[in-house]
Amino acid sequence: MKTVNFQYKTELLFSSPALNHSFLLRILPQSDNRQYIKHSSWYIDPPAEVWKTKDGFGNEALAGHIDASHNHFHFGILGIADMSDEPYIIRSEPERILLYPTELTKPGNGLTDFYNELEHSAPSDILQRVEYLSHAVHTRLHYERGITTNSTTAQQAFDIGTGVCQDYAHILLALLRLSGIPCRYVAGLASDYGETHAWVEAWIADRYYGIDPTRDKLIDEGYITISRGRDFEDCSIERGLFKGTCRGTQTISLNMEFLQ
Repeated sequence: MKTVNFQYKTELLFSSPALNHSFLLRILPQSDNRQYIKHSSWYIDPPAEVWKTKDGFGNEALAGHIDASHNHFHFGILGIADMSDEPYIIRSEPERILLYPTELTKPGNGLTDFYNELEHSAPSDILQRVEYLSHAVHTRLHYERGITTNSTTAQQAFDIGTGVCQDYAHILLALLRLSGIPCRYVAGLASDYGETHAWVEAWIADRYYGIDPTRDKLIDEGYITISRGRDFEDCSIERGLFKGTCRGTQTISLNMEFLQ
């Protein structure tokens, strides 16, 4: 068990005023048997009418609205958490929906052929199989920002061989579901990453094992979960609509410090 001080913030600057701004922020980490949130607080600027809500996957979120004209939108969280590297234990079977592909994780011929090639030498032990498939994704992709977008599918990222953590996670989800392993996308914070991160949880027996194909490792105490779902669409940190002809410039920063 390790204690970590964490801080995350997003700063969005508009090129011209925005108004009638509605938003949904999944920025509230919750306690479970792997992470205990000892303290947390959040802020939103400019001031907004805000209420807490929960989505269909149990993720807590902040919904809000800003009527007035504004040139920026800042939000963030800070807190202290006790973190474990143990798997996330559940007391019931996972939702069957986690076995099926989504629009972002649906495999095409290329990914299916890749999986069939891996299947010949994949271990029978489920955890070893998960690690084997994750390693295959890690070695197949080249990490590079600015090539893919939030709407890039697993098959598209696989075809170009380039992507970011979201793409690594989507491809691994596609492979695990082809293998019949229930799995889910996780959005959260990871030490030394500098912004929000994405990884995968695979259900084995009675628990979820977190695995990070971008870093080619099982997750440890340096990972704080914020939201879980089938893919990025279920877990996006921020969603919003506003009126205006402006463009936004976004800056994200993250700091995680382990305490003695």
